Amino acid sequence: MLDKTLLPAVFALLCSSGLVASAPLDETWYQPRDSPVASLFHKRYTPSPSDANFTSNYPAGSSTPPSSSLPASWLAKLASITMPNVSVSQPNNGYPQYPGGESGADQTICSFTYACTTEDDLYNPPAGVVALSFDDGPTPASIELYDYLIANNVSDKATHFMIGSNVMYNPTQFQAALDNGGHIAVHTWSHPYMTSLTNEQVLGELGWTMQVISDLNGGRLPKFWRPPFGDVDNRVRAIAKGVFGLETVVWNQDSGDWAIGHDPQYTNSSVNAMMSGWLTGSKSPGLLILEHEVNPNDIGVFMTNYPLMMSNGWSVKTVADAFSMDWYQNSADNKASVTTMSVGSGQLASNSSSSTSASASSSASTSVSSSASGSTSMTSTSSSSGTQASTSASSAAQGAANTGAAGVRYTLESCLWVGMAGLVGALLL
Repeated sequence: MLDKTLLPAVFALLCSSGLVASAPLDETWYQPRDSPVASLFHKRYTPSPSDANFTSNYPAGSSTPPSSSLPASWLAKLASITMPNVSVSQPNNGYPQYPGGESGADQTICSFTYACTTEDDLYNPPAGVVALSFDDGPTPASIELYDYLIANNVSDKATHFMIGSNVMYNPTQFQAALDNGGHIAVHTWSHPYMTSLTNEQVLGELGWTMQVISDLNGGRLPKFWRPPFGDVDNRVRAIAKGVFGLETVVWNQDSGDWAIGHDPQYTNSSVNAMMSGWLTGSKSPGLLILEHEVNPNDIGVFMTNYPLMMSNGWSVKTVADAFSMDWYQNSADNKASVTTMSVGSGQLASNSSSSTSASASSSASTSVSSSASGSTSMTSTSSSSGTQASTSASSAAQGAANTGAAGVRYTLESCLWVGMAGLVGALLL
């Protein structure tokens, strides 16, 4: 029979042996307790792209995530913010139409499609600065762009507005952008017209993109987002900022690179001519050009015109650096440490099993939430301690079951819970 005095040592051995796996402290979640998103993104294991079931951690790609995939904390935060009186739009050849004939240019609505911007929108960098950004990655073609950025020592001066489902399907390219020093931002999950979505659909598009990016980025939560097609109004801005803390980034010049091969008015020559005009013209304000990393055409436009940026004395910076802001909500950049965390609720709004990823995330959160929140204390001075230790050990065992079922990995906190349960159990035996 095992000597009870050896139990703590046994648990320590299990932790160190990997039978109870632990993550390095700098890989654990995430949020400062006073962060506006502290309760929204819960602790979860780090999904590995090498896992054959990697995509099961997220909603289906190429469509707006269903309401059943939304954590209750996202919905609760949405319910807590004051929303402007702006209706869902109907898209009309790219121009949102609002009920009652309301104009998208009206300040109450302020649709960027109708050239309306707010004081919080980011679009005019300081004079002499190109805020370099690329939309729609990562794609198989992205590597050509990344190689060019490396060759010209500007990998860490580019912001990549990434589509969440593209990240899920192209994690190798995502990792290349990140490893090269690129600044990663949000371009929604499935690239829809955002003003045509319900509030809950907007949550899914933004929240799940933040989740997959942060999962593969050491827990760093994006701070910036760009609306697909520039389709944003005050309702969508309110959700992006009020729920998720995201800054809205639009642009002050559209290269039209996205239309090459689709619209006869846009050719490599015509787009390069426009770019040349901007880069050789006035430097005030600076430039925030809409560019893409989808195919060789749009990547080629940048490679053709980057030398002009240099020869005309432009200072090239990420969007964050251009506006003197941190790259992420909880980290200054890709290399700075992630700020200390506060584990939030991962409970789903629905018990539907349609979203394996959200269910797995919820399991991971549940197994450690009481530890992180400090809501449960353990002592060895009363009879309740035995019950509490037993409950904690039971939770740890359930966490182990979740680990096998959903790939959830124990974190250091889970290991400490097991060890503490063993210690208290030993003292009470």
